[in-house]
Amino acid sequence: MFMHRHLLRSVAQHSVARITLTVSLALLALSGAPLHAQSFSNKEGATAPLLPELPKDAAAPVVVLMTTNFGEILLELDAARAPITVRNFLAYAKAGFYNDTAFHRVLRNGPTAIVQGGGYSTAGALKATETPITNEWTNGLKNVRGTIAMARQPDPNSATSQFFFNLIDQPLYDAADPRGSGYCVFGKVIAGLPVLDAISMEKTGSRNASPAAGAPPQALSQWPVRDCIIEKIVVVSTSDVAATTERVKHTQVKDPSAPTVAKPAPATPPLKAS
Repeated sequence: MFMHRHLLRSVAQHSVARITLTVSLALLALSGAPLHAQSFSNKEGATAPLLPELPKDAAAPVVVLMTTNFGEILLELDAARAPITVRNFLAYAKAGFYNDTAFHRVLRNGPTAIVQGGGYSTAGALKATETPITNEWTNGLKNVRGTIAMARQPDPNSATSQFFFNLIDQPLYDAADPRGSGYCVFGKVIAGLPVLDAISMEKTGSRNASPAAGAPPQALSQWPVRDCIIEKIVVVSTSDVAATTERVKHTQVKDPSAPTVAKPAPATPPLKAS
């Protein structure tokens, strides 16, 4: 009899637990709360793990618009979590360094998918840069789809002007390499990700590039066959961010090989007799 009563009590408790769990899941679904707050997405835009809240006096994000021959890309730079890196990127942008530079490396192979630029002219010359910066890779930002990170040499603190976009979640770039460092993420795409996806699908080939004046050419094997060009990068004022975001979201990806259709000149009104 004791065993029977114990069995009935266990069944009842199990039923209550199942009902409680079902109700909890239903409430979560209705509220829109994610079941896994730190889950990543490889779909439309960048998602990242939850980060500690910033102090009220933390630097505000900086929004920049990158214009390419494939279309526009709108970026939000995290000046609070990557202050050195954002300051460095903005200095190059404001000086016009990135104007008419090439996306010189496009890699979409298995677990790796990036679009890299910020160092070579469209003619294949490596541009002279400023002093390398400190690697802020431990800032909590992760190399997930739609983020922008600094490219560098094996030396952890060797980044200058070059950057890359993550087109998929790439945790291998978050892990410490043999020298004890990962790659610093400093912002994310908030509109225009299809432009990067289109560039990532471009056919690549080998390109002879000059590392510096008088130096022997360097063969870069992942240079896009068609020119993929960064035309300019400008800072967007706070008052223009919303309108710019909507415009970029609804702008179609361009085909740089398509012939340019000249717009007809406006008709000149006939002169009135005096």
